Amino acid sequence: MTAAPEIRVVLAVDPQHFTGTLRALREAGLAVEADYPDIGSVTGTVREDRLDALRAIDGVEAVELERSYRLPPTAPQ
Repeated sequence: MTAAPEIRVVLAVDPQHFTGTLRALREAGLAVEADYPDIGSVTGTVREDRLDALRAIDGVEAVELERSYRLPPTAPQ
């Protein structure tokens, strides 16, 4: 059996309960890369099969997959 893939996520967290929510996120398997308590945002990686566990934590307002964009290369002039 193979482990679920790791994915990058961005979470919106209630700023008034940030510290406790951040601790619970880590305990649920989130590897925190950055946290912004003033705006209630956390970024990190987690196994894909742990997304519902993150969403169920008190203080978590939203869990979104991180999006990336690539611009096509510019043509030489």
